[in-house]
Amino acid sequence: MIAAAFWILAAVFVFRLYFVARWGASTAFIGAIGIGVLGLFFTGVAVPEATIDAALGGVNFLHLVRNLCVTCAVWLVREGIFAAYSPDESYRSRFSHRPLAAGLGAIAITVPFLFQEFVPTTLSFVPENVEQLPVFVYASVYMGILALLAVSVLRICLRPQESLPVRASSRIVASGMALVALASVEEIAYMTGAHINVGGSSLHHVLYVLFNPLFYGGVLLTSLGLGIPPVVKAWRRLQLWDRAALVFLTATLGRGYWGFSHAAWLASIVSSFYARHPSARLYEYVIRSSDHKVALSGRSTPMLAGRVLDAVQARFDGGLGSLESVLPVKASQ
Repeated sequence: MIAAAFWILAAVFVFRLYFVARWGASTAFIGAIGIGVLGLFFTGVAVPEATIDAALGGVNFLHLVRNLCVTCAVWLVREGIFAAYSPDESYRSRFSHRPLAAGLGAIAITVPFLFQEFVPTTLSFVPENVEQLPVFVYASVYMGILALLAVSVLRICLRPQESLPVRASSRIVASGMALVALASVEEIAYMTGAHINVGGSSLHHVLYVLFNPLFYGGVLLTSLGLGIPPVVKAWRRLQLWDRAALVFLTATLGRGYWGFSHAAWLASIVSSFYARHPSARLYEYVIRSSDHKVALSGRSTPMLAGRVLDAVQARFDGGLGSLESVLPVKASQ
């Protein structure tokens, strides 16, 4: 699950980076995703944790760095969500949305960590050292801040959204943040029980085991949710549906409609995918389809091709506004 979250988030990062470079998309989201990728990288998905921590002194500083990355990533996701979904800029007047608040949160996490009795690198740093008060405070503060940030994101993601892709994205992110918040509270309960030795070892074990699927399941859902908007934008900007429909119609109807030779027909199939204005070409197919039916005394096109033409026709039958994007392009060719 951790590896899946890492690779999905890395893919989303590449998509977002392209949109930032090309169209100036939200830098808060790209920063959050990039830092999130770094934080997940520090979980050992590509390089063993012990190897990375050895470079940092071999006393579990990797644990602190990873947690700071996660905290920063969630804070930036929160800022991006608020900027995207808030009706105005009033949220920026709140102190918790200022970079100073994020810096103070990082200090609150770091200071207790520095007062512990350092031990050699271990993959179970908190469970093995939670009896130390500084470690308990460090981990509890980190989880508490994470829970508050996650709940804040959850609340705004549940607001009504008109756009279907935005609504789907926000609901999936909300589900992910709900799991992150639940995992954080559950981890605080585990650490509290282990620190003061309340609840018994069996309960401690159950709480300890529950954390990873809850937390990284939340990270996975959040990664998927954040990936929806750039994928939808890419789909729309590249007009992939139009291109696929155009290739299919050219392959099935091109020779009959346009009288292509075999070589010209094959070349037209290839060029259809790279058409500069695929919607204009599709509109030509709609017109030619009507002419073709008249010329052939009402005989219809093949069933599947007819369904594709009907779907294309439905787009152009939406009114003058849907045709205006096609006709000027068509006239200019």
